[in-house]
Amino acid sequence: AYAEGRGTADSSSTLVWVMAALALSMAAALSLVGVMITHRVAGPVHVMNHYLNVLAGGRYPIMRPLRKGDELQRFFETFQSAIESLRSREADEADALRNAVAVLSPLASTEQMKALVSQLQAMHDRKRDATDQVDVGKME
Repeated sequence: AYAEGRGTADSSSTLVWVMAALALSMAAALSLVGVMITHRVAGPVHVMNHYLNVLAGGRYPIMRPLRKGDELQRFFETFQSAIESLRSREADEADALRNAVAVLSPLASTEQMKALVSQLQAMHDRKRDATDQVDVGKME
């Protein structure tokens, strides 16, 4: 009778260890899947945040596509399109300012007119500097 009781205890103990190992294995697998899914979402958010910081610094970055398999692809394409639209409009305004300066410079006879032309030139230079796309390199 003692041997039978001990056999049941051994099999119960083994079953507990097997169940614990299975539970730990499943927890590890679910954690790995969770990390992979999180990176597929967090990666694009990090990239867009970096591009927004570059924009806030007054420059337009060279935009690269997201990694294959990343989430938010359509959102990133819309984001990319909006940034390019803003850059294009800014470049057009820089061209208009350059043309205005070219026409007005020879006509500026007073100090006030020369100062205004100088301000327009400075605006052109800022816009042109901003719209020259920058390869932002490695993200921090």
